[in-house]
Amino acid sequence: MRMMYVLTIFVFGLSHSLTTIQLSEAYSEKSVPERTEFERDGIHFKKLSELVWMHTSYIHLEKGSVVPSNGLIIVAEHGATLVDTAWNNDQTKVILNWAYETLGRRITSAVFTHAHSDKMGGVQALKNYGVATYAHPLTNALAPDRGLVSAEFDLLVLENGTAKVSGERAANDLTLLSVFYPGPGHSEDNIIVHVKGTNILFGGCLVRPGGATSLGNTSDGSIPHWDSSIENISQRFPKANIVIPSHGVPAGRDLLSLTIELVRKARQAE
Repeated sequence: MRMMYVLTIFVFGLSHSLTTIQLSEAYSEKSVPERTEFERDGIHFKKLSELVWMHTSYIHLEKGSVVPSNGLIIVAEHGATLVDTAWNNDQTKVILNWAYETLGRRITSAVFTHAHSDKMGGVQALKNYGVATYAHPLTNALAPDRGLVSAEFDLLVLENGTAKVSGERAANDLTLLSVFYPGPGHSEDNIIVHVKGTNILFGGCLVRPGGATSLGNTSDGSIPHWDSSIENISQRFPKANIVIPSHGVPAGRDLLSLTIELVRKARQAE
């Protein structure tokens, strides 16, 4: 008879009360979800490949506008990796619970693509769950002044832009990701993520969505360098043809070209 393992984890929520979460069967022991899209408590989940899911959370702004923000969940043999949190801790807890119950995987590590609330608003929720968290050293330095919680660990950023986990944790955390710092653009600290073994590239806020006519929020941006950073991405990952922006639907490499075009138009207008 197949043995079932149920793990009960006690987690401190935002109110510091204990919550009990039960893990479902291991991903390898249960059928892969037949559905390709889910909705839970305002968070949308969409399957991009056999082991990659996109999470989308929303914030409601003044005058009724709603802004979506995308991130990824990558399923591995013994856990899952999160790319970017939702806008806040409560939304991020929904993502954690959904991964347990639907994918049968505990999110064990996470990486954040820059120090803005759409990418790091839920870091404390991850820390409460014991998730190992990573970001560019500059991201971790900037986060506190922006009202954000820094990641637990700095990524080691090499001269060629490769950003990786160093030390003893390297064998376990972010192992399915190629993390790259292409240079400044949307922010000084923005990194992008390629999922190994796939053609999926998460461009985050550095890449503009289809139909965009402006660069969006440029308050921390570097317009003089943004297009060069996009070109660095294109050269580093020439076969990636599913490009995911933070604030729009996944598309092709045309999003890279669109972003370069918008940057150069913005520079001419200065």
